[in-house]
Amino acid sequence: MDGTNDAPYALDYSESMAFFNSAYNPTSAQSITATEFDIAQELLWAGSNEGRVASFYGCELRKYTGFRVSTTSDIRSILSITEGPLILTSDSLSLYTRQGLNIFHHRAPYLDNMQCMLMPQSHKQKKIYIGGYGGQLCEMDFDKKTLLRQVSLDEGDCIILKYCTRNFIATGSTNGVVNLRDPNSLQVIQRFTPHHGSLSDLDINNMYLVTCGFTRKMDHMNLDRFLVVYDLRNMQQLAPVPVFIDPCFLHYHTMTSTSVMVASQQGHHTQVDLTGGLTQTYSPIINLTTNPAGIITTFSVSTSMHCTAFGHSTGTIHLLYKNDPQCCFNYQSVETQFANPPMDPKVGDLNNSISSLSSVPIPITPLKLLSDMPKQWTKSIARPTPKIPNEFLDNVRVFQGLACVKNPSTRRANQWPYPPDSDTLAPREQIKFLPDEDDDTNINNKNIQEGTLNDIEIPNLNFDTLSIGQQHQDTIIASSTT
Repeated sequence: MDGTNDAPYALDYSESMAFFNSAYNPTSAQSITATEFDIAQELLWAGSNEGRVASFYGCELRKYTGFRVSTTSDIRSILSITEGPLILTSDSLSLYTRQGLNIFHHRAPYLDNMQCMLMPQSHKQKKIYIGGYGGQLCEMDFDKKTLLRQVSLDEGDCIILKYCTRNFIATGSTNGVVNLRDPNSLQVIQRFTPHHGSLSDLDINNMYLVTCGFTRKMDHMNLDRFLVVYDLRNMQQLAPVPVFIDPCFLHYHTMTSTSVMVASQQGHHTQVDLTGGLTQTYSPIINLTTNPAGIITTFSVSTSMHCTAFGHSTGTIHLLYKNDPQCCFNYQSVETQFANPPMDPKVGDLNNSISSLSSVPIPITPLKLLSDMPKQWTKSIARPTPKIPNEFLDNVRVFQGLACVKNPSTRRANQWPYPPDSDTLAPREQIKFLPDEDDDTNINNKNIQEGTLNDIEIPNLNFDTLSIGQQHQDTIIASSTT
């Protein structure tokens, strides 16, 4: 990373990088399709083209959680709300906790090839606006998961949704048209055509609407090297603002109403003042250290404006943050929950005769342990899992990834008997500790059974759960092999 025209400016920022998949393979890397900063915790969410979502903690981008949302679609958009990340795929809408547990997974016929979503925080009723390539703009109730309103789009599609505090919803399409709509009726109030080719990105604040996009020339799409600005107070277009990079991503700076952060697909990042005109002083350009084989696919800015995140097509995530000890994603972040560290095992005193040997951890070694029983005294017997009755399998429902069955209340809680049938093990009274069944052992067993107990020395073995006659018989067999 370096800066142009102003080296100290570049020294104010640092860059960190993380792989979306820990088992990174350059030949089959996952492309990042969506990034979003968490509004409550120091987390950065990212989605891939394989339907997976992962979160990273802090400026070091330490892996926090990772889970799969869909097996048939890529992640189109991620929206951070109080409950957790709200994830949109082409045909579903899901809400997860920050630890990866699913809260709900909604599918409906109107969710067809969706691309973007918006949830205005100023509304008393939680509403979600969803648009995509299907030519429909949907308004859905978040709590009831029901469709409130659905309108057809004259421009053909909707790939960008932004909300303005002037009670506008801005929708952008692939043909370069931007519409300002009423959030209650979704009717068009004002229409702009900033680009004659396609729209790349747009952002809106209380006063200005700024866009970047492409212009069609000779059947080719050429990227416009300027930003188109509209004044929302009088709905008039202002003078275009030229930039030195290829503008593909835009985000308003929340500290100033006229500054816009601009990024390109090649990893160039700068800041532009919309009111400066041709005589303005441009901020230096910061170049990210990215893989030249791919391009930048996503661009996100934290609420504190200290960090900017970039998703790359080669499966890497880049974070640009300020060199400040108080650098954070949010000014008032909630503490992130982590798993408790593993506790060291308590090892008892080996010289104590009443010390529990089970407290001594078993080392991983190919050598023989002193606690191993002789092979002739043991026999491996497996207890197969009993078959689940069909009346249980017919009533199974899945909740948060776990199969649940209603308790018929015919048995005690957390108890299940093992009946002596063909699918289970025989009762313990019938279990015998037999040696290996080789020819020599069979001959010795036959000779021992014909003898008497007085002719054989019986060692001090403790079979506390067996009957007296069973103990004598097992002791005879064990003694014959020694």
